[in-house]
Amino acid sequence: MTTNALPPSAASEPLKSAGAEANTTAVKADVTVVEADATAVGANAAAVEDAAETLQPAADSASKKNLETAPVAEIKDDACTTVNPSVDSVASALEDSSIVDVPQSASAVVGTASTPESPREAERISRSLLSPVLSRSSSKAPATSHPLQNSGDSAGPSPAELASAILLKDSDTARAFGSAAVLGSGESERTAFSPLQRNSTSPVSSGSMRGIHAEIAEVSDDEDSEDKQRRLFKAAELRRLQREQMAQNNNLSSEDIQIMRSGLSNAREYVTSSELRVLNGAFPDGLRGSLYLLGPGQLDIKYNVQRELEQATRVFTYGNIMDALPLLSKISFDPVSKTIVHRSRLIAKQAAGRIHMEHGVNTKVPGALYLTDTNQTVLSKFIPKAPHHASPEGECCSQGIELFMPLQGSSQTIVCTNHVGALQNIDPADLRPRSTVDFKSVNSAFKGALSCPHMQYDSNTREHFTVLQDVGFRSTTYSVVCISETQPEGYVVASFTAQASVLHSFAITQDYIIVPVYPYDSPLGGMSYRWSDSLLETLSFDHSRPVMFYIISREYRRVQCVYQAPSFFALHQINAVQESATDSVAIDMVTYDDDTVLRRMQIKELRKSSSAFPVPTGVVRRFQLNGITMEATKYVGSKGSLSLIPPAHSRIVRAERIELCCINPIVAARPYTFVYALGHSDTLRGQPTQSSVGAMYNCIVKLNTNDSSVEPLIWSRTHCFPSEPVFVPRNDTEDDGYVLSVFFDSMRITSCLVVLDAQTFNEVLIAQLPAAIPLSFGHAKFAI
Repeated sequence: MTTNALPPSAASEPLKSAGAEANTTAVKADVTVVEADATAVGANAAAVEDAAETLQPAADSASKKNLETAPVAEIKDDACTTVNPSVDSVASALEDSSIVDVPQSASAVVGTASTPESPREAERISRSLLSPVLSRSSSKAPATSHPLQNSGDSAGPSPAELASAILLKDSDTARAFGSAAVLGSGESERTAFSPLQRNSTSPVSSGSMRGIHAEIAEVSDDEDSEDKQRRLFKAAELRRLQREQMAQNNNLSSEDIQIMRSGLSNAREYVTSSELRVLNGAFPDGLRGSLYLLGPGQLDIKYNVQRELEQATRVFTYGNIMDALPLLSKISFDPVSKTIVHRSRLIAKQAAGRIHMEHGVNTKVPGALYLTDTNQTVLSKFIPKAPHHASPEGECCSQGIELFMPLQGSSQTIVCTNHVGALQNIDPADLRPRSTVDFKSVNSAFKGALSCPHMQYDSNTREHFTVLQDVGFRSTTYSVVCISETQPEGYVVASFTAQASVLHSFAITQDYIIVPVYPYDSPLGGMSYRWSDSLLETLSFDHSRPVMFYIISREYRRVQCVYQAPSFFALHQINAVQESATDSVAIDMVTYDDDTVLRRMQIKELRKSSSAFPVPTGVVRRFQLNGITMEATKYVGSKGSLSLIPPAHSRIVRAERIELCCINPIVAARPYTFVYALGHSDTLRGQPTQSSVGAMYNCIVKLNTNDSSVEPLIWSRTHCFPSEPVFVPRNDTEDDGYVLSVFFDSMRITSCLVVLDAQTFNEVLIAQLPAAIPLSFGHAKFAI
């Protein structure tokens, strides 16, 4: 019997049809899922469109300049503790970001992609943009590798991620808080680490650079300006949503994020040394030595309050930035190995422990704080208090640094000072506090609870000078004291009587010590001072009285004469030059109308992200004290009478408003030309202040004090706030050297070291610190 067999192709036809139907069903199911995801993307995009149309007038008024950004690369940090672990997690994610060198043509992290025309097209674009992210994220176990990644296990990107990828071309290297600038802000200044020129020595491999370039879309030249502004505004709105999402994932409030961005959150210490990573530039030629920085380290301290059924946690916050517990940092430069090493230490931990136990500050002496609520009752005044030297880290010495001052039998010391006569002996190698003493323990003749935190050092005689105030009920006795290597026990140079004053610094020349006494009044005299914890609550500035300059002879150890000038206030002297030919002294100071600069340093106000409460800056004014020998004869003949006081003639040297000045130490007490300082960039450039600038100083400026027609040189970066500059000379030429500063980047919540060429103000090097250093009105010194 013959059987007719079907050919193989014909036999498989029914199976093909059944398989095709099954595949079609699966494809339809996949399409349904894709369309659902695309619908969610479209909903997010529509929400962004609505927000864009609502706030479009603000975007249209923004500047139409190109927006510069820079991608972020991850690095590792040492584990350290902070007050708030959730804040610490976000801070670590942001601090562990460094910027690589990016050509200026890459002007935005925003892509040119518009809203997809169809769900299938949206899905295709989203998957193609996110494929590098997903491939990299799949190899990284932590769920926090991307700011928008869901906390639970997820098989694919969320709708928010898809929308973010479409509009931003986002990746795991572009963190939500780590954006180079607030997109759409219209600012054209460089962001932190976006270099002026391409740096071939950048420590980033070519492969990683190719990946970064693939994620950055250049703005097309033929793009319509309005479309560009609309796209940038959409990107800014999406980044705002990212920040909110990240805050929710880390249990952070908007206030916590604002504090972190303000640069006034608690610092982390790094007691072991670590090498800094150079981000831009190269090691400065011939730079050798160590930079010591002193500033606020602990501003908020938690304490526990026992209630009936539970234990609550509260936070004590210092009122004035000058009162915060200090952080001491050391940055060392080795020209042989061309490495930069950093370490830091919180040097008042025992004082922080007392605040935790006592729920506030229990001051040892009157006026120990500038302007802070101690959170203590009146009964605390009657509790016996331990002296300064009770513990090495029990006192807040945060206002001045003296290098290698002879103290307790050793000159190999770093001495940190404050305004109430405390001296903290620090080991210069590991920054460990050795002890804390007061001036009276150095010499019993040194009397006075108040002291000038900025001591003056004469490099020729190796003498350290300061001024003490012994506040009485009716008058105050000023004592100028000296400590030197030949006389480590010190001696009193001269004393005089005047009203109490806020004295932050003074000046010296080869033959004289000049002490300015500013016009302050105390309503109840010494009684008010005795019962007050905050100095600025006890003393009020009196505009109707003059400033008195007391000229003290270093040779004869007495007051030679007194000059007076119309009412003003100053925190820092720039330089004092003695002119033998005219028998006069010229003093350059940064002057203000009153002491508002101190009262403006309130931490709660500085934490606000606006410039509505800016820290004031002063003008450089020169005071000429003429005919000192002749006036000294009159003063001695009248037995110290102040009935006839000669005037101190003054003039404005530079009208630019600055603060925290420094000069080349070689020209100290000698004729000089250049001064380096901080300021507000908008004010210095004659531009209106922008609300996004912030309250603290955001630029470094170089001024010529001999020729006001010379334009100032200004260094600034968007969202960066430098600390006091320090000049390190290279040779005998006055402006041949380096200007060093540590700046805080509020976008990435990290700090970096910048080294500038003092002559051109070009960047020589930028290196990233392992953790953020809070903004400060503190000071720095360089030791070779």
